[in-house]
Amino acid sequence: MRRSIVALAAGLAVLAAAHVSRAKDLGDILVQKGLITPEELRQAREEEKQKAAAEESRRDAIVAKLPGWLSMITPFGDLRLRDEGFYATDLKGRNRFRFRARVGLSVNPNEEIGATFRLASGDPNDPISANQNFQNVFTKKSVNFDNAYLLFKPGKTFHLEPGLITVWGGKFPVNNYRVSEMVWDDDLTPEGFSEQVALIDQKDSVLRGLRLLGYQWIIDEIANGGDPNMIGGQIVTDLAFTDDIKMVAAFGDYSFQNVAQVARKFLEPSSSSFNSSLANSNRFSRFSDGKISNFKSGFNLVNPNTELNFTNLPVVGGAGVFGDLVYNTEADGKALGIAVGFGFGKVNRDWYHDTLKNQGDWGFSYTFEHVGQDAVFAPFSMSDLDYVQQTATQKGSSNMESHIVRLDYMILPSLQLTAKALIVNVLDRASANAKLNGNDTLFRTQLDATLKF
Repeated sequence: MRRSIVALAAGLAVLAAAHVSRAKDLGDILVQKGLITPEELRQAREEEKQKAAAEESRRDAIVAKLPGWLSMITPFGDLRLRDEGFYATDLKGRNRFRFRARVGLSVNPNEEIGATFRLASGDPNDPISANQNFQNVFTKKSVNFDNAYLLFKPGKTFHLEPGLITVWGGKFPVNNYRVSEMVWDDDLTPEGFSEQVALIDQKDSVLRGLRLLGYQWIIDEIANGGDPNMIGGQIVTDLAFTDDIKMVAAFGDYSFQNVAQVARKFLEPSSSSFNSSLANSNRFSRFSDGKISNFKSGFNLVNPNTELNFTNLPVVGGAGVFGDLVYNTEADGKALGIAVGFGFGKVNRDWYHDTLKNQGDWGFSYTFEHVGQDAVFAPFSMSDLDYVQQTATQKGSSNMESHIVRLDYMILPSLQLTAKALIVNVLDRASANAKLNGNDTLFRTQLDATLKF
């Protein structure tokens, strides 16, 4: 009898730890060996079922007590710590520490409508950076509304195929396809409306996807004049030549209207609304008294970009090449910008950003940029290419030639380390808004640790 009890206890322990599909086999083996009787096995299984049912009932009771709206909410966010260095011939070596903290909630009552809110650190007057410096004797840091938008995806209620149409309204991330930050900085959060129509979405042909996007972004409100705005569109195609060779190609056109108001109101130092945080590396026209009257050119940015990716390669895992070109059709010279690069590692696409997923993944990329002074709208372009000297700084990534080298490693789940070097030169110092000396190369380094959730 004692042997039977001991054997039954051992058998139950094994059954509790084993997979259900294996439990039956083990129980039958115990019966066949004479260690337990069929009745004892039946009782053991019945007790396990009762325990499982009780646990499930307990969980259901807890869920039933939770408010219904809780199931609609998904939290998300990230925290990035950065050490940044500046080194040039006429610049004393300088390091600064920064952080970028963002946290948000997405609320989705159903599959057709949702709202997203995100708070972010940083200077509220800077549209292209959420970084916050370690400074000012431990004073509190600013928190701002970075996102606040509705997402509308009409489906069966409107007798439409789910995913066919998507509409953004409010303050949202840049939602067009891009392979660099030459035209739009990653931290830019435009305000207004954007739409997408997914005409093709399939898995078994060369043409895997075809999307059309429209943009109506409101830059400022002017009571007694035309509001500065950007109206544009983009077409994006996803191609797959084989399962391991894929390509994305896009063409965009972005037209800025009434931006003279931006130049006069925010970039003229004598204006009561002057914003020193805005990038201002574009050329200006001026009134007879020297004050800024307008940008020297208008801005209609024609922007094709593409990437070609190869997966399942030996040793490196994947590799790709990418290119981004912009031409300002309303500029009288200095209208062309180009960014080209390559990458390899476990990223498989979007090599400029090197966004990793799994612990142990790594990626390397190189990007070369040459951007004419009026090729892009500088207040919205890449923030990390400000050119710094000891006595002056050119804010903005136009009028710039740069090399960007990046290495990423996912050291822990959700924790990515990044080492980046930016080697920067100004193209035309005579026309630069800042009084720059010589032609020194600026070496800018960035060491990041980014946790995402």
